[in-house]
Amino acid sequence: MNKSGIRITEEGDFKQYYSVKTVAKMFDVSEKTIRRLLQNRNLTIIRIGTNIRIPETELSKLFIEKPSTNTIMNKLLLD
Repeated sequence: MNKSGIRITEEGDFKQYYSVKTVAKMFDVSEKTIRRLLQNRNLTIIRIGTNIRIPETELSKLFIEKPSTNTIMNKLLLD
């Protein structure tokens, strides 16, 4: 992995990794929130010494989308 957080896999694919601080800034939450979410979810992370790196593919797993009440009602009415 180079300084930009990009890692080239053996297959030649590029993978992007983010620090806890960067992910917190991306979602406008505290670093503590991100660390708590990492503890509560089964995510693949990379540890480099005491540093944690989160693969881009895991970011969508941090926050679980819940359908709104309107979405649920519309689905029930349309079915």
